[in-house]
Amino acid sequence: WESTADGTFTVAEDPRGNTLGRGTEITLFLKEDASEYLNQDKLEGLISRYSEFITFPIYLNKFKTETVEVEVDSEENISTGEDGDEEE
Repeated sequence: WESTADGTFTVAEDPRGNTLGRGTEITLFLKEDASEYLNQDKLEGLISRYSEFITFPIYLNKFKTETVEVEVDSEENISTGEDGDEEE
C-alpha cells in the first residue's frame, strides 16, 4: 500500500514480485524538516511505543558509522621519501 498522509491510501501489487517472501517492508521518504527521524534511537522509540500490543516481532535494520582519524604525513616527509633521504 502507499499513502501520502492525506487520509487516503492505495493498494497495488508489487511489480517486482514477491521479493520479501514473508512480512512487510516499510520505506520512509522524509521531508527536509523531518531529519529527527533519521536518528535510530528516535525510530526505535516510536516503533516500541506504537507496536506495544502487536503480537509479532518488528525488526529495525540498523547501521553504525565509525569515524577513524588517519595520520597524514607532513609535506616534508612526503618530499623526502620514507627513509628521510631527499629525492633526486
